[in-house]
Parts: sequence; C-alpha cells; structure tokens
Amino acid sequence: MNTTNNNRQERAVVPLQQQASKPYLDSADIVIIGNGIAGLTAAVEARHLEPDKRIVIITDQTHPTINTPSLKQFAIGKLAREQLLAYPAGTERTERIHVVTAHVEEIHARSKYVSLGGGRGFGYGSLLIATGSTPQGLPAGLPGRDFDGVLTLHRLQDYLDLRRRLSEVSEAVVVGGGVHAIETAMGLLHWGIRVHWLIRGATLMPRILDQPASELVLEHIRRNGMIIHTETEIAGIVGRVGVVAGVITNQQEMIPCQMVLCCTGTQPAMALAGRCSVPIRQKKGIVVDDKLRSSVRDIYAAGDVAALKNPQTGDFEPRALWYAAVSQGRIAGAMLAGHTDLAVQPFGTSWHATHVGELSMLTVGEPLTKNDKVTILTDTSQNSYRRMAVMDDRLIGYLSLGARQPDSLAIKRIVDEGHSIRAITKPLLKGDFDARRYLSEMRSRVAEGILTTRKLPDLLPAPAAEEPRLPRTGPLSPEVEPRREDLRETGQEWMRETGQEWIRPPEPAEAPVPVRTRRGEE
Repeated sequence: MNTTNNNRQERAVVPLQQQASKPYLDSADIVIIGNGIAGLTAAVEARHLEPDKRIVIITDQTHPTINTPSLKQFAIGKLAREQLLAYPAGTERTERIHVVTAHVEEIHARSKYVSLGGGRGFGYGSLLIATGSTPQGLPAGLPGRDFDGVLTLHRLQDYLDLRRRLSEVSEAVVVGGGVHAIETAMGLLHWGIRVHWLIRGATLMPRILDQPASELVLEHIRRNGMIIHTETEIAGIVGRVGVVAGVITNQQEMIPCQMVLCCTGTQPAMALAGRCSVPIRQKKGIVVDDKLRSSVRDIYAAGDVAALKNPQTGDFEPRALWYAAVSQGRIAGAMLAGHTDLAVQPFGTSWHATHVGELSMLTVGEPLTKNDKVTILTDTSQNSYRRMAVMDDRLIGYLSLGARQPDSLAIKRIVDEGHSIRAITKPLLKGDFDARRYLSEMRSRVAEGILTTRKLPDLLPAPAAEEPRLPRTGPLSPEVEPRREDLRETGQEWMRETGQEWIRPPEPAEAPVPVRTRRGEE
C-alpha cells in the first residue's frame, strides 16, 4: 500500500487506549449517520472524489434510500415499490460504501468516534450528521390518538400501512395545512375515498400564499370533491373496540371516518446532536455555514437536520425539501473528502413546486415579503394567479398558480443571481416567460463579455458550475428530473462558448472491493 493511503488510514484510526476499552471499535475515513438522500448523496460524491477512502453509512433503517416525494404516489398504487429507489439498486456496493445497520447512541467529538449499541463503536476522520426529520404528530394528550386507523405519514412503513388499508376505507380525515396534507388528501380522492380536510387557519399556508392564492387553491380542491373545514382543529378521536370510528372537532362537529391521517409537518431530528460530548450549536436545527460545517471541528450536517442561513431573511432554518437535501449532500461529500474547493455550489433561494389536481403551484423566494422598498405585482388573468415581489428591478419572490407551470429553475436562477427583470417583467407576470430564450441570451452576453475583456466573470452561470459534480447515478425527484438534461445542455453549451475544459468525475472501479465489518473480518 502506498504512503498516501497509509496516512489516510492513520488519521482515521482511533487511539489504542480507546480501542482497549472498546473491543469492537472499527474506523473509517468518512462516517455518515443516516441513509436518507442527503447522506447517500454525500457518500457517492465523496467516493467519486476520493476512490481510496473508506466510507461508512450508519443507519437504523433496514431499507435502501428511497425517493420520499414519490411515497404518496406509491401509497395510492401509481408506483411499485422498486420505483421508490433514489439511486439504482446496488449503488452502495458498486461505490464501495459500507452500510452498518445500527443505532448511534453518542458522539465523542474529542476522541472522534461514535458509540453504537452492544459496546460497538466507529472512529472517524470526518463525520456527517444526516439524521433527517421526525413527524410532529398529533398532540400527546389527544383522546384516541392511539386507535387503530390513526396514521402519521413520514416513513416508508407508514405508507405501506396506508396502502394496505385503502381498500377498507370509505371516509377519511386529513389533519394539517401544508403541502404534505394537500398531496395526501388529493391522493385519497384519486382512490375514491370521501375526504374531510381539517385546516387550523382561515386561509391555506399563510407563509407562502396570500389570501387570493389561498382561495384559488381551496376552491380548486373543493371542485375535486373534497370537504374542507377551515378554522377547525381535531379535539378527539372516537372508536369502537380500539378502532377509529370518527373525529370530534373543536367546533363540536362529529365526522364519521375509518381513518385519520396526520400531516402536521416535521421537525429536525436533533436528539443525536444533543448527545455529543462537545455541545453542537442548534437553532431550529444544527447550525451550519455555507460549507455545512457545524460548530464542532470535523462534524458536518446536511439535509432536514441542518439549519442554514436564509439569504433573504438572515434567519437560520432547515430547508426540508428534496432538492435542498440533494444539493447539500453534494457539498457535504466534497467537504468530507477534503475537497473544500469543490464545495462551491450555492444553496440560493428556496423554492417548491407541486400539483394540486390540474392546478400547478410554484413558489420561489419570499413572495409575501413585507418591506417598504418592495413593489408587489399581481395578475389574475386566464383563470390563474401570479404574484411578484420586486425590489430595485430585481425579483426577490415569485408565486404562480395555474394550469401551466413556469420554468421553476430558470426563475430561481433569476432570483439567485439578482438579474434585472425590467425587460421580462410582463412575461413573468403573465406566465408566458420564455426561459430557454432568456437563458440563451444571457449565455451569449456572458460569452461576448469574456471575448471582449478576456476575463472570466466573478459569478459563473450556475449550470456550468454544478454539472461536473452531478452524480452519475443520481437522486432526482419527479419535479427536478425533466430539467436535468436542460442543465447539462446549458452547461456544455456555455463551456463551448467560453472555451472551458469539460471535466468529468473519475469512473467507478470495475469490481467492488470487499469492506471489513470488523477488524480482521471480510
């Protein structure tokens, strides 16, 4: 073995005095806790950058990494179980990523190892916490919350349980007022179930929808046959012999049903971070910088558990979205592998796109921001609704509801890069914005500027910077996947125009190398 590899292994090996007290202590260069999309993406990215490092994922889940946005489609029978995989089957073996099924009990940051059950442990060179989130669930003291037929939807097992019960249910109650609740309730309608939807507030999702947008969405849902109860909370669940028979609301209304689905949101899974020998800074999640570094050396966080600074509000908050977890996984992988120079992909503005029946909904940035310097533009033509928040000719927030969905990634890029929208304000507001033409013109202007000044711009176009780091086998949600080819074409075209070299990641090894589970074992 060469000297470089020996040095890498020596950095990851735990001191002998600790090994004596931990007879089953093993070690790895990179240890990742959690096999969600952020964790596995980080592992794959690190493997592409460092073919020789030992990478271990520790998880208490017994199934491979799944595409969580597809779970609702799986529950109603539109997808088979094998279609839920976020990466092709066998990715961990192909990429020589060792998966340990165990529960992590504590992080020993000073000694750089984690303790597992049964007296086992793992030393690490770099550690990533990607423990995801946990559902909030119904209130602890709610009568009937433990009845058979009350489900909190979050993990694969929850959706398997839902799928098994659907044929026996004629009427259901959905609790929660967010996108998760909307998509769940619409899926039940597809199955022919009579659905009652309980929303605590008078309007829907007040953080991202104003009143006109909320009314449009609610009216569209009602036309699909759903019964919506606004300003209504669940007060208790009644049953027969421990099985759900109905729901009592705070309006003293009794709603008969055979199933209650809780979709009240999630919270970062920070319990493990609280069991670290060195306190990790937490605020709505594990606080990290733009390189995903926590307050403790060599410990990183990514995915739903990480709290990043919102560039528009300045607050540290989790971004519990699929695309954000993928993006963070790539950056975390580069950092874990020691390639800090490659961890430059900007997080940018939050965005979310979904479909409510035939209605497409898109939010980018902060469309409801309140600032005296912000101009709000709205349009209600063509049975749709759009709202734009503009400051100094820059788009800082965008909301769109209608039959057609604008190019979400193009609009996000406009917000992220702060381009003037003076020439495209009307198309954006009317919903007929030609993203391909606009981005093509942008690339041409960048290329002309480079040829004229013979100097690269300070901020390179995002697709060109991102493409060399895209995993070859990759996690892409149904919303993002159609755009990947667009990004690749954009990046390659920009490279041709600017004369930059197209760099591809190293190819994987032809045969997987056996990985030890314990010292001396293959």
